[in-house]
Amino acid sequence: MYKAFYGFKNVPFSKDIKSCDLFIHNYFKELLSRFDYIKKYRGIMLVSGSPGVGKTTAIRYWLDNLRSESFFKVYIPLSTVGIIDFYRQLNEKLNGEDVSAKSRLFKSIQERIIELSSNQNRIPVIVIDECHFLKNENFFELQILLNFKMDSHDPAIFILSAQNHLNDRLQRTILKSFNQRIGIKYHILPLGFSELKDYIVHSLKLNGVSYDIFSSPAYKAIFNISQGILRNAGKLVIKTLTFGAINKKQSLSEEDVLTASKEL
Repeated sequence: MYKAFYGFKNVPFSKDIKSCDLFIHNYFKELLSRFDYIKKYRGIMLVSGSPGVGKTTAIRYWLDNLRSESFFKVYIPLSTVGIIDFYRQLNEKLNGEDVSAKSRLFKSIQERIIELSSNQNRIPVIVIDECHFLKNENFFELQILLNFKMDSHDPAIFILSAQNHLNDRLQRTILKSFNQRIGIKYHILPLGFSELKDYIVHSLKLNGVSYDIFSSPAYKAIFNISQGILRNAGKLVIKTLTFGAINKKQSLSEEDVLTASKEL
């Protein structure tokens, strides 16, 4: 309904947005600089942040811009598994040997990482999303798995993406050793008002609407309600646009945002 009323060509804030069309805010830029570091030195990197701040989107952007002939990219979205299933996922993604025993899976994963990095000159980049769901035992196994040449060599890049509370878990004694092995950490914060407004305007223009639908107080209301979190802001904008289309409003006010947030 709102697409036709306001003249959108496509749905704004879509999950399948092309990497080249993403809004690159300051935290995004800072994260990309950390990715450049880990790409050079390898090892483990932790990307944390509240749900909806854009962790996975930023990682996808970075992966899309890595050359496939130089990097072997692996994405693991399922973290709520036991040790054997965790190994099986990783081994399958790496195109490892078809085995089932834990010791054979371990050997297959390590051999495949060495094969890729040393013989094919393709650095494995392994992204584990939602890794705050990983059990402590998975972290123990991951630590052992990454022990190459008596812990003197990093042949792969591991990107761990997690919500904020993983940082608290990593401070506990039981995970202290793994925490010490994380080479770099970056925490993505929600956007400030100015950048959030720019993000919304960018998405509207990208999808065919360049005129001001929202008033300045409306943008402020969106910021206050969403708390600067991208996903929340996008959903609220869609709600408000839908409310506006239903009521045939060409311009949307602070009151419209507040009403839409409660009614839709």
